[in-house]
Amino acid sequence: MANAIYISKDQNWQDEETVYWFQIEGEDYGTGAIFRGETFGVVESAGDTIFVDSEGYPIDGNGNEVAVRSALEGAVTDAMWAE
Repeated sequence: MANAIYISKDQNWQDEETVYWFQIEGEDYGTGAIFRGETFGVVESAGDTIFVDSEGYPIDGNGNEVAVRSALEGAVTDAMWAE
């Protein structure tokens, strides 16, 4: 199972956007994707949630999209949100 390790968050108040950054380690058993500390983000903006790579680009259509979503779905906790 791939594990998400919280790194930090960036807030852009002007655009009402918050990015929570995580490193993903391990293998996603459903897809076979292997992660070795790659960084991905969860972007919350205007009620929407998207997943981005380390450069902030959406991972939609990326070969690892399902594995990243699986690792990061529900990873943002109330404590992270409140910090």
